[in-house]
Amino acid sequence: MVNASSETTTDASSAEAAPPPHRHDRHERHAKPHAETGKISHRGSRTVPLLIGATVLWVYLGLVPLHLLHNTVLIYVWIVLGAATVPGAVLWAMAHRLLPADTVRPAQLVVIAVFGGFLSAALGGTLDSLVALIPQAHPFDSPNGVVSLLSAGFVEEFAKAVLVVVLGWRVAKTARNGLFVGGAVGLGFSVLETIGYIAANYTGEHPVFAAGGVALARGILEPFGHVLWTSLLGAALFAAAAKSGQFRLTLGVVGTYLGVAVLHGLWDGASPLVEDLTDSAQLGGLAQFVVAIVVILVGGLVWRRVARANDPRRH
Repeated sequence: MVNASSETTTDASSAEAAPPPHRHDRHERHAKPHAETGKISHRGSRTVPLLIGATVLWVYLGLVPLHLLHNTVLIYVWIVLGAATVPGAVLWAMAHRLLPADTVRPAQLVVIAVFGGFLSAALGGTLDSLVALIPQAHPFDSPNGVVSLLSAGFVEEFAKAVLVVVLGWRVAKTARNGLFVGGAVGLGFSVLETIGYIAANYTGEHPVFAAGGVALARGILEPFGHVLWTSLLGAALFAAAAKSGQFRLTLGVVGTYLGVAVLHGLWDGASPLVEDLTDSAQLGGLAQFVVAIVVILVGGLVWRRVARANDPRRH
């Protein structure tokens, strides 16, 4: 017969002798879901160092090769880098925010941003050109008429919505996935639009400073513009399709489209409209500032609410 007390003593000794779980093992267990699903953990994404490094390189290219040494070969490298630095950092952060439960992969986000950007820019540019044919006031001889500026939100958000539907056709229909798909399409569109603005302002005695100011202003505001608006529209489109798996036109989709289009239109058209009505560039600038604050606050708060409501970690 086995002695019960000795058996207990042996078990206790074995438990004491067993080594504690290694710290790396715990990390591997936490990291395993990401490895299995091809996702990237948001921990250690290093978005800020990436943004700082790209910005430093952009500043160096502008000041040394272009401004001081007049190496014009690098003009378009500098323009593209300036337009893509902030959106690239946003895309990097988005990829590192994907969870194992999400069906969108980082590589998909890149593809959606590239193709969605080019195709929505092509469609939006065509529609913008058709709107420009309408007779309209041009404040201070601006090439953009008031109607074109105020309708830009409706035209461009429609163009991006079309690409959200096309590129998101085979993506699982959840509002969270819609935030990612819509944000990627808006991001790609924003890069191409910014390239155009920077290139158009590369003129004058000191073109680097003239175009650089435009790049900095748009870089600071880009996350609150096309990326935010189209991510909200994408979330609405995907949420409407969640039950059936098919995209549908609902009151929620229409309401979201009208909301982001109005925010977009105010962002583009507030300043020239006020200038045209008051004949004052100063009042136009003030209107632009006030509208920008309102659009950022409203859009940002709505986006935060939608993102938090659809975060599986909060349920």
